[in-house]
Amino acid sequence: MDIKIRPVNTLTDLRKCHEIQRTTWGFTDLMVFPYTQLISSAHNGGVLLGSYDGPELVGFVYGYLGMSGAKLYLFSQRMGVLPSYQSMGIGMKLKLAQRDQMLRKGIDLIVWTYDPLLGKNATLNIEKLGGIVRHYARDIYGAVNNPLQVGLSTDRFLLEWELMNDRVRERIRSTKPRPRAEEWLKENKFSFVNYAAWEGNLPRPMAMDLEMDDDVVLVQNPPDLNAIKKVDLSIARGWRESTRDIFETYFRRGYVITGFARSTEPQMPNIYKMEKIEHPTTSDFSSWVTGIKP
Repeated sequence: MDIKIRPVNTLTDLRKCHEIQRTTWGFTDLMVFPYTQLISSAHNGGVLLGSYDGPELVGFVYGYLGMSGAKLYLFSQRMGVLPSYQSMGIGMKLKLAQRDQMLRKGIDLIVWTYDPLLGKNATLNIEKLGGIVRHYARDIYGAVNNPLQVGLSTDRFLLEWELMNDRVRERIRSTKPRPRAEEWLKENKFSFVNYAAWEGNLPRPMAMDLEMDDDVVLVQNPPDLNAIKKVDLSIARGWRESTRDIFETYFRRGYVITGFARSTEPQMPNIYKMEKIEHPTTSDFSSWVTGIKP
């Protein structure tokens, strides 16, 4: 399959972006970005790139310019790939094309949000692209009515992707296998902040320690949040609330998420790596952590 990335600029493909949003996330019309907004942003400094299988649009990435003080950056609002084309590396291609477009414009920072409990996104964002996380936002979109998000607060990480950072440049060129949770558990190199009790393939959040002071700590996450929601929504909410406490506490104390290992075996958690490091920034995103008012 030869996937090509290029700007979305025909009326047919712009409207196809509506279908991709509905199919990928189950969005209602209220949550779908209209093509008029997409094309307006693209012609005013933003990004609207599509992934094409021949003439067919199968995915897109959309973002618009933001400003922190005098610093311009791109806020990457939405990226979707049709389900039949997922897990083929198309998301990586879209993000790298987005990076190239921004660098040509002299912009070296892209930020976006994602659900901390969704491991597939974390692998791409942290391990493949080299982004870092140090901001946690509570329920920033409020209650949304779509199958992937109903029943849980819309808490999000704010990911920072510094396009010319050495870490980013190394990660996007690396051919090394991404870390697996089993490897980190066997190494027993760093201590865990929290633990889970397994009932079959269903992990339930248990004890956590909010007072650790190690240079590096690990945080367990459920391997498949959506599978948990189908069985017991209260356990999914337990994961949301417990990990929220962990990340907010450790971010306040100067920790930064720098790694992620996804589980590939039964009864194995996903794992975030948090490091206590100085990571200078040219932008202030503190307003994100306030979320929206009920």
